[in-house]
Amino acid sequence: MNRIKELRINSNMKQAELAALLNCSRNAISNYETQTRDIDSVTICRLCDIFGCTADYLLGRSDLPTTELTLEESSLLLAWRRGDDRARDMVRLALEPFREESAGETAI
Repeated sequence: MNRIKELRINSNMKQAELAALLNCSRNAISNYETQTRDIDSVTICRLCDIFGCTADYLLGRSDLPTTELTLEESSLLLAWRRGDDRARDMVRLALEPFREESAGETAI
């Protein structure tokens, strides 16, 4: 799925509206969405600013729209770091069905 189109639609934005924000043509937006035209780095940065996402998310390299953690996520991460091996094993076991296969033990 094309993330630009997805983000634009989720923002209730028409191609012409996004084109106006980027100072380009509606046809350019269509070409970006159909991947018939490459996006330059300046436009990628502007799209990230408009949609509040990372370039990795925009380009489909990550499924996380932002690297910022919510308060709850931060609290859980701190609890994880403070926990002992037994507590971490219990959390791993509880969350295993929800983990992606590729996640492994690598840092994000």
